[in-house]
Amino acid sequence: MDDGDHPVEAHYDELADHWEVFTEVAWKEEVLWPTVQSLFPALSGARVLDVGCGDGTYSAWFADKGADVLGVDLSQEMVRVARDRYGDRAEFRRADVTGSLSGVADDSVDVVLCQHVFSHLPDLETPLAEFARVLDAGGSLVVSTHHPFHDFLVVDERAYPDTSDIDEMDLEPVVEPATDDPNYHETERFDIRWAGPDSSNPGPYYRRPLSALLQPVLDAGFTLRTVEEPDLRAFEAALPDVPDELRTRPPRSVCLLAER
Repeated sequence: MDDGDHPVEAHYDELADHWEVFTEVAWKEEVLWPTVQSLFPALSGARVLDVGCGDGTYSAWFADKGADVLGVDLSQEMVRVARDRYGDRAEFRRADVTGSLSGVADDSVDVVLCQHVFSHLPDLETPLAEFARVLDAGGSLVVSTHHPFHDFLVVDERAYPDTSDIDEMDLEPVVEPATDDPNYHETERFDIRWAGPDSSNPGPYYRRPLSALLQPVLDAGFTLRTVEEPDLRAFEAALPDVPDELRTRPPRSVCLLAER
């Protein structure tokens, strides 16, 4: 697999015009987003940085709660769509969190939201250092990302579980590990071709052990307050037909609340 200059950017540029389809699936609306929401402090008047803002859906939600919002994304096409749809409610810029968030001042943010960005990054030290820099004292970092146990099973089994009942899509994902012998204790690249083996737009990911997810948060000076593993059994009213396989597997995501 060729890393290219920005394989993540290319992946999301292609999805930008119809990204709302992915934000509206039942699993995100009924499980992941409610879990993330439960971690936020009071938002009225808060200064929010939405990292990996995508098409601006969640930035607009923050603005509707009375927050002052800056959304940033690696994908220029996502930024374009966000500006077109929600530019009257929030500011949107292109930014690469593997480098410096130079347009964001020190101690200028009360809340950083970073949803499903860490799984695209080979290391977490730089983005976490930048989040610590821009957050004011006592500020909150809310992260959702791929669950390390889930990703290891996906790579080790070379198969993604059937999530069509909670994603409302039949995507035929094809898993392509970078190694034939995955090692849980290492951070390793893998790709998923979500539209089947002939897809020309694979999603690039990095799986890492739990320690390599949590320790960099602590090393950046954050205090870890909450760790949530969304449990599908807690959302049976909204998702009554979840297969037993998904109820008993590790969750797809883990959500963190940390404070500076």
